[in-house]
Amino acid sequence: MTIKRYAVIMNPYGGNGRASAVWEQVAPLFANSGVETVVYATENQGHGRVLAQTLDPLTHDAICIVGGDGTVHEVANGLLAREDQARFDLGFIPAGTGNTLHDHLGLRDAEQAAKTILRGMTRAIDVVRLTTQGEPVYCVNIVGWGAISDIASLAERFRPLGKLRYSAATLCQICRPRLRKAKLTLDGMMSQDEFLLVIACNTKKTGTGMMIAPRAEIDDGKIDVVVLRRASRWQMSQLFRAIFDGSHLSLPFVEYHQVRSFGIDSETCDTLNLDGELTGTTPFSAEVLPRVLNVFA
Repeated sequence: MTIKRYAVIMNPYGGNGRASAVWEQVAPLFANSGVETVVYATENQGHGRVLAQTLDPLTHDAICIVGGDGTVHEVANGLLAREDQARFDLGFIPAGTGNTLHDHLGLRDAEQAAKTILRGMTRAIDVVRLTTQGEPVYCVNIVGWGAISDIASLAERFRPLGKLRYSAATLCQICRPRLRKAKLTLDGMMSQDEFLLVIACNTKKTGTGMMIAPRAEIDDGKIDVVVLRRASRWQMSQLFRAIFDGSHLSLPFVEYHQVRSFGIDSETCDTLNLDGELTGTTPFSAEVLPRVLNVFA
C-alpha cells in the first residue's frame, strides 16, 4: 500500500490566529488514516502562492489548505501559474474569517472538512482568469468593483470585529454611496453608465453569509454578475436587508447576469476586490475557465 503524503499549507494568521489550533484539532484524523502530512506555515502575504507554485509533485499527492478565502486564493494562483502545469487535488479546512468556498462546498467545520478530504472523492470547479495590468490573476470566489472594493477596504480597518466586520463595513457604505462612470462588458455586450457596484460571483455567498448570487454554481462554466447602477440610500438598505437570503434579486433596481466573460473599464484606475484581496485595478477583462481545479468534496 502506497502511503499518501499531503502538503498542508496553513495561514497561522487566518481567522484571528486560530488556524494553528484548527490544524491541531484535525491532524490526528490524518495520522490515524495513514496519511503523512507536511505542514508549511505561510510567513507573509503571497507565500501561499509561492509554496503552491514550487511544491514537488513527486513527493506530494495533494494540498490541504488551512485558512480562509485569502489563503485559497493564493494557493489557486500558485497552482495555476506552475510552469510544469502539475496539478494537485485541493482540500479545504475552514480557519479564516471568511470561508466562502468552504461554505459553498458544505465544509462548515474543520472535522467535517478533514473527513471529506480523507474520503478522497473530488469534483472539478471553475476558476475566473482575470487580466489586469497585463498580468493574469485567478479567482475562485468573487471579482468585485466599486462599493464591493470600498467595503473590503473598510472591513480591513474593522478586523477586530471578526465576522461582523463585513456587515459593519457594508452599513457604512450605505451611508456614503459613490457612483463611478464605467464601461461594463458582459459576453461581448458593452454598456456605459454610472454604477455603484459590480460583483461577479463563482459561489453563492460572499463576506459572511451574504447570498449575493443564489443561482451560482461553481462548475457550470458561468460567472454570476450582480450589477447595481443608481440607487438611493433607502434602496441600498433594502438590498442589504435582502442579501442574506437572496431575495434581493426581486428588487427592480438589481440586475443579475450569468456570463462566460466580462470586463470593466472605468474613468479612474480603481482597485478590485479579488477573492477578498484588494489587488489589481481597472481596466480588466475576465473569462471563466471551466472545471480547471480538482477539489475534495
